[in-house]
Amino acid sequence: MKLLLQCSGIVVFLLLFSCDDREADVVKVKVDKEKVLASLLATNRNWRFEEISMEKKGVKTVENVAESSKLITVETRINVTPNVGFRFESYPNNVNNLDEIISSGPFGKIPYGATSLSETGMGLTIDGSWTWDDAAQTVVITSTSSMTGIVSEISENGWRPEKGYLDTTMLPLFKTSAEAQTAGIPERIRILFEENDPKAGKITYSITLRAAWITRLVSGNSRQHFYDVVY
Repeated sequence: MKLLLQCSGIVVFLLLFSCDDREADVVKVKVDKEKVLASLLATNRNWRFEEISMEKKGVKTVENVAESSKLITVETRINVTPNVGFRFESYPNNVNNLDEIISSGPFGKIPYGATSLSETGMGLTIDGSWTWDDAAQTVVITSTSSMTGIVSEISENGWRPEKGYLDTTMLPLFKTSAEAQTAGIPERIRILFEENDPKAGKITYSITLRAAWITRLVSGNSRQHFYDVVY
């Protein structure tokens, strides 16, 4: 009887071990690349600054850019975060631009609803780019000037990131303004930047962008266009 119990214990141990083994071998579900890119490249949408954060040694600090900040300067919070938007573009021959647009409008973590977005056409710059990374299953971006400046301000080392990537837990959702309005929720993406600090180890900075969906052109001229948006 004693031998039988010992054998049973071995069987149970082997079953548990094999279950754990199978759990470890579960293949992660792949990100739907086509859906992500179709949503990312949707027209009639600008991405606006909503939140910034820093995670260092397991401690994460998150700030709403519409409120006071300990991470960035007052000048950046007043002059940059309310006055910059972004748009992802794709052209033939694998030319993928991340446009930085000088435009006043909604920003920060505020209640979902409609407001006005003023976009200045002459302020368009193309100093960022993006590409799909099959291995990482996400979009890798070459940082724009405002994103680089914000991370540099947060970093104690004044680190200026060249590359970042989209957080796969917060990818674009909608392809049209109608889809976004039907859903009735804010749409967000988060760009992560990782600094390797000699003392603190990996420090992760994030910039959360929120979609401002254009619903109507109110007025415009050669220099400036005014839109109604849902943010």
